[in-house]
Amino acid sequence: MATEREEAEVGEELSAVKPKLTIVVILAMLLGILLTVMVAGGFLYYQRSSALQAEVRAARDELKGKSQALAEMKAQIEVLSRQMFALKEYSIAHSTAIGDKDKKMEDAAPTGNAGQKPETLPDAKATAGAPPAAEAPKLKKPKAKPEGQDCELVGKSPEQQAATLQRCVNMMNAPPSREPSRDKSR
Repeated sequence: MATEREEAEVGEELSAVKPKLTIVVILAMLLGILLTVMVAGGFLYYQRSSALQAEVRAARDELKGKSQALAEMKAQIEVLSRQMFALKEYSIAHSTAIGDKDKKMEDAAPTGNAGQKPETLPDAKATAGAPPAAEAPKLKKPKAKPEGQDCELVGKSPEQQAATLQRCVNMMNAPPSREPSRDKSR
């Protein structure tokens, strides 16, 4: 009988332990699922943050490249503006010299030919058929830009800027027009 009692006690203990065991198993499974979800979420978060960091690095590299290109363009603009200033100074000096030369020639022409009649002047035949406005040579103003010699680069495309700059440099390097030689022995 002792064995029956023991078996009855064990049976009662098993029936009392069975519901407790079921709750523990359910809680353990829920905890396992929760841990699995947390690990999966952490892994996905890590992947997304790594992808975002890679994008940020790529954006920073691209920004550095663009800022370097901008700095190079600013340096080119500075060099071009210095060249334009030199071209303007050269143009002003050159046009002033031409204006002075034309004025000297105009002043010298009336005084040297004051006693001659217009028919006897060498240019009288060439200007006889021309309208009166074409008879006197027009003087250039020192600060006026000739239309063919516009050296402004602002607002033009890079190709137009290159062509304008080349033309202006060629104007500076072009041999001066043949002027009467001056006596250097004075």
